[in-house]
Amino acid sequence: MATATVTKTTRKTTQNTEAYQVRFRRLADPGYFPALLYIYSGLAIPYLAWRTGIVNWHIWYGPMMYMADVYGIFTTILFLVIAQKAYKPVHRSMTPGKRIVDVLIPTYNEPLSVVEPTVLGALKVRGIRNVLLLDDGNRPEMRAMAQRLGIAYHPRTTNEHAKAGNMNNGLKYTDAELLMTLDADHIPLPEFLERTLGYFDDNGVAFVQTPQTYYNTESFLFRRRRGTVDWSEQVMFYDCIQPCKNRWNSSFFVGTSAVLRRAALDDVGGFATGTATEDIHTSLRLHARGWKSVFVPEALAYGLEAASLAEFYKQRRRWSAGSLGLLFRSPDSPLRARGLSIGQRLNYISATLAHLQGVQKLIYFVTPVLVITTLVGPVNIAYASFNLIFVAFTGLALWVTHKYSRGTYHLLYTESYSLANMMAHFGGIRGIIRVQKKFVVSRKTTARHERSWLTPTMWALLVLGLYGMARSCWLLAGGNHSGLVLSALLFCTFNSMILLNFLVYLGLYERNDPQLPVHATLEPPAKYEHIAGSFGEAVLSEFALADEE
Repeated sequence: MATATVTKTTRKTTQNTEAYQVRFRRLADPGYFPALLYIYSGLAIPYLAWRTGIVNWHIWYGPMMYMADVYGIFTTILFLVIAQKAYKPVHRSMTPGKRIVDVLIPTYNEPLSVVEPTVLGALKVRGIRNVLLLDDGNRPEMRAMAQRLGIAYHPRTTNEHAKAGNMNNGLKYTDAELLMTLDADHIPLPEFLERTLGYFDDNGVAFVQTPQTYYNTESFLFRRRRGTVDWSEQVMFYDCIQPCKNRWNSSFFVGTSAVLRRAALDDVGGFATGTATEDIHTSLRLHARGWKSVFVPEALAYGLEAASLAEFYKQRRRWSAGSLGLLFRSPDSPLRARGLSIGQRLNYISATLAHLQGVQKLIYFVTPVLVITTLVGPVNIAYASFNLIFVAFTGLALWVTHKYSRGTYHLLYTESYSLANMMAHFGGIRGIIRVQKKFVVSRKTTARHERSWLTPTMWALLVLGLYGMARSCWLLAGGNHSGLVLSALLFCTFNSMILLNFLVYLGLYERNDPQLPVHATLEPPAKYEHIAGSFGEAVLSEFALADEE
């Protein structure tokens, strides 16, 4: 067994060697895992030196591609350092009636059909005292629903600091020791507290986080094989990265499906404001003050994933702008925040810096097209040698990433969704220029297909890649068999096939009942014993039946 440790203890926790501390069990990994980090890092040093010496500084995309390579090496090493070992907490049962827990449900513009099942689910959680509905929309139907169900209703007439401001306003109306947070669309299981509350017997624990899990697995952000979910866009974060963060006492609060200690929130001034990503920002402040975090890898609440490409873009753009603003502009930046351990600092730098990946992907996509158009390469050596070394080293990086991801990295799926995320990351760059404080709430009842500039732009990128392939083939047919042409053909083909995979899948998804709101067809997980039928009126009727029983 491995025991959780932190570099310091909060000022609110007295040292007591006999007091309970959260224990973590290391998950089984192959014995060769540690060697992979050293092998990749050892090869990265001479590769980077070689790569620095062959840059074609006379063409503008030469240095650009070089910087993309440097970024990829740096972020890969960060990931390998962080993901070397994965841990899960050793379960500790809660003591019935020992702690007072209230639920905070912030809402802004989500419809009643989405919010009411969440409220009903929260009322069913064993051990809950009160449910507080925090309505930034100040809507009559929400007030009426709260009165009908007997929960507290606290609207705001202003929307200062968006979700964080709404949550901080809710703190004024509760004196509970612990607070459970739920997004407006996340319905918890009745045993939520039974699986999370015991860890708070460790007086240094600030929050316990569980995965964000979703009902609508027919969304384009999930891939299926033989009728079952084979992969999802967020699986790597929740199934690999968060358990690995347990090792460093740096797991993130993600805004929902979590329990937080009120004393810890008060210690950092409440939920963090100043960025559009109050969750990671709050986590950083808590860790910097010496508090502990625990990630429990159990699905204990289910919500709604983005139902359209437009909503995916809005959500990921906000994440990107908030994270980059936190990294480069916030006083709490992990580059300079006091109180973080080295491991925690690396975890936060890795998480925020990852939102520049879209820039790297676009560089890799466009550069081969520029090469085949100008017939001027980004490096100044023979392309036969360059291709061999570049492909071998990149292949090693992808293989090691796949191993450290515990199977959650999928070459085709992960890379295609990274390309789909390019535009959101580009939109988020403004977080570097100006801290984005506006919180854009994802719509939960949107149709699958919406008119936007996103899909035409991605098809235009694909046409660009196909043009690169066609021109390469034309030059080859004309007798130009240079390494430059073969290199452009190789990379244009790879990039185009990856992007085409996403666009074809997205098109099939959008054409399947494109006018039907996704939430109207959902079936909740079988684990919900207190819910049956489709998401909506049937859910509410099943809750009513459960109450009668």
